[in-house]
Amino acid sequence: MKSRLEVVLYHDALCSWCYLADARLAVLREEYGDALDFSYRAFPIRPQDALPTAREARLLARHWRRVAKEPEGAGIVPDLWSSNDPPRSTLPPLIALEAARVQGASRRDALLGALREAAFKRGINVARRDVLIELGERVGLEMGRFLAALGAPATEEAVRSEHQEARSRGVRGVPALVLGGEWLVSGARPLSEYRELLATYLTRRHGSVSERLLH
Repeated sequence: MKSRLEVVLYHDALCSWCYLADARLAVLREEYGDALDFSYRAFPIRPQDALPTAREARLLARHWRRVAKEPEGAGIVPDLWSSNDPPRSTLPPLIALEAARVQGASRRDALLGALREAAFKRGINVARRDVLIELGERVGLEMGRFLAALGAPATEEAVRSEHQEARSRGVRGVPALVLGGEWLVSGARPLSEYRELLATYLTRRHGSVSERLLH
């Protein structure tokens, strides 16, 4: 019996290009089913706790507008970064996702979907604790466990550890996809390219596969 292919997506919940990459990869996860062992790992694009400058906000909003022009980005609005309440950091949503993972991958994925819907479609600041709690309740998390994990120092440490792990693997920005612990694919790629990369790796994985970095 063939082993499953480990596929890791380093991402930030508020990264528009990660939103796009994950939407495309979801198609392949459906196609490949149990052949893939897919997981998310954290890479905060704004780990610092400080309001974005006007220039940063304009740049982030520009990225969101660009992704909104893609079929997978339909409905995205840049309101989050042009509002009077932009996120100070993208770390809190990632910590919340790690806290939700205690209750299972499906609960974490449900929270990720709710975070994206609120931030990308409605311009809500999902870095706020009250918003994270409301969304946790909405997706059916057991709130006692969620709040305990959300406030535990070990949860933030786990997120920061994943960030450091990514940097040690050569990741400098997200989205970044790692296939089989060997191939690093940087940036959002067309669905056809992701499909070709997966097929190529799966074809070669039982042979001699040297480590490759794909820019």
